[in-house]
Amino acid sequence: MDKTLERAWNLTPAQREEYAKYLMPAYRKQGGFPLKGAKGIYLEAQDGRRYMDFTSEMFACILGFGNEEIAEVIYEQAKGLTIVAPLHQTDLRYSLCHKIAQIAPENMDRMSFTVGGGPAIESAMKIALKNVPGSRNFVSLQGGYHGTTFGAANATFLTSRLHEWGEANPELFHFAGVLSNNCIRVPRPYPYRSPFSGSEEEMAEYYANMVRDTILNGVPGPTAGVIVEPVQSAGGQIEFSKLYLQKLRKICDEMGTLLIFDEFQTYCRTNRFFAAQYYDVEPDIITFAKGLGGGIPAAGILIHKRLRGFENLMEDMQTFQNNHIAYAAALKTIEIIERDHLLENVETVGAAIKDRLKIMQERYPEIGDIRGPGLAIGVEMVKNPESKEPLSNETMQELFQAAIKQGLFYQLAENVIKLKPPIVITLEEANTAMDMLEASFEAVLRK
Repeated sequence: MDKTLERAWNLTPAQREEYAKYLMPAYRKQGGFPLKGAKGIYLEAQDGRRYMDFTSEMFACILGFGNEEIAEVIYEQAKGLTIVAPLHQTDLRYSLCHKIAQIAPENMDRMSFTVGGGPAIESAMKIALKNVPGSRNFVSLQGGYHGTTFGAANATFLTSRLHEWGEANPELFHFAGVLSNNCIRVPRPYPYRSPFSGSEEEMAEYYANMVRDTILNGVPGPTAGVIVEPVQSAGGQIEFSKLYLQKLRKICDEMGTLLIFDEFQTYCRTNRFFAAQYYDVEPDIITFAKGLGGGIPAAGILIHKRLRGFENLMEDMQTFQNNHIAYAAALKTIEIIERDHLLENVETVGAAIKDRLKIMQERYPEIGDIRGPGLAIGVEMVKNPESKEPLSNETMQELFQAAIKQGLFYQLAENVIKLKPPIVITLEEANTAMDMLEASFEAVLRK
């Protein structure tokens, strides 16, 4: 190992305590632990213990950790061009654009890259405003998460939840007021908890009409776009039905607004590269990030061929958006996914995990709902299936810590366990993880 890295990765306990004071923690703590390394789907802690990572580290490391092929292309690219100014053109950038156009939904054939998810949402917003004359506002769904940069945070549910956390930090009230100024949130379909008792078709119509009514009566002037995650992650791993998403498409056409799919967390999580393909919906704009670079920061937007895109007017320029290390990693990641049939693996292993969860549900009725496509699985925990009262935060944390003790790491969305491992996971590894999850349920729910 390089001596600089060796020193940086081997601090003494006193150094860790001293150096940590320089970092501003901007993420709510949820049981993380000091890491030393990672390989495959496993994280290695400083104490030597290994944990199956069912978060893919913010759902970005879809090929797991330590992939030799990704490491090789990163090394090769780092020996030459790394960051390239927007005025230059390179074959690598063209090659990545061509490849993404090949795997993208039909008619989504132009793209722009950004430094992360939040900026990608803001790029999508710019395109929408450019294509809907006179528009200033957007519609998004309650429970949606689209980022924390100022523009993206407008569409994110966190800004409407900050009042809950503001009791501990009054400054958050001001933060919420500044951020919530051009996006109107409408209720989402949530089948497990919906007060609506109709059929799937009727439920889709009911909630889609809320979007229509908001565009007609709740937005001053034209609406630039409707921003939707096909599967909400931070909002509780809520999967929206194909019927609902297709109705949104029709409403956007009817109202003269754009449909924007936020695919940060659904990219390669179904049996297709994009959830738009899985649900057979043609959005106007798709944002993508997370898994694109196989663990290296890469993000961007795809737009429909009928839209006006960015022009040479410095409309969307960032110093690090043309990161050729990320381009190389993204191109290789797509190659590996196709060559190793990993989208088929997503479908196979995802189905096996859900089958195992259904068996566990017979012994643990606290498993109220199992949902999500492929390897984007949510397990909603309740006190009992009749009342559907959520398990308490205290009990959820007990379950979380019990899982860590077993060697399984996942993330929570309140009373929902999110299971989103790297897509290279094998059936054997998935079965081992479910053994760990079941052991944690037994330790906490049957103690």
